[in-house]
Amino acid sequence: MKLRRPNDACRHPRAQLPGHRRGDPVFRALLWRVLGQHMCRYSFHNWYRLRQLILQAFGARIHPSAKIRRTARIDCPWNLELGKLSALGDHATISARAPVRVGASCTLSQYTKIFTQAHDPLDPDYEIYTAPVTIKDDAWLAADVVVLPGVTIEAGVVVGARALVDRSLPSWKICAGEPATPRRSRPFYQHRDQAVAA
Repeated sequence: MKLRRPNDACRHPRAQLPGHRRGDPVFRALLWRVLGQHMCRYSFHNWYRLRQLILQAFGARIHPSAKIRRTARIDCPWNLELGKLSALGDHATISARAPVRVGASCTLSQYTKIFTQAHDPLDPDYEIYTAPVTIKDDAWLAADVVVLPGVTIEAGVVVGARALVDRSLPSWKICAGEPATPRRSRPFYQHRDQAVAA
């Protein structure tokens, strides 16, 4: 096995192979930046259905019961999937240069930031890498949480305010800190509709 010398080029462990940065669909991206973003931003605060329709017209997969506040910023809606009864809070930011999947009954609170693209700190040329972000059912990201590329937040996780999520988090835990780490377990609650069906 060949050993790496100290000055050899190296890549972030989550970085994809060269050529991973697929370009946005040019016309759709331009139309979104010129028209779509402004239509969402200047709609009335409770016109959730209108914002859903606008985002769906640009390729987002959004459940009809999901709620997106008008001040939320999404740069590439065609890479966004938002599940049943999920909510995106005021001034939240989703940089969806790679797929972002948000499950059912999730809350992304105000000023939450989700990134799918970053510079590789281990690369001597400081190259950009992209990686998808997945947030599974019943997760709650409190205010001002930052989620970095390649992270999977498992079902039922609560992330405390202003935490930095730079690695995947286990299910049904309460996490906090920089970087976010599990602090205690969270009780598992069955959904009300599932309990009624049973």
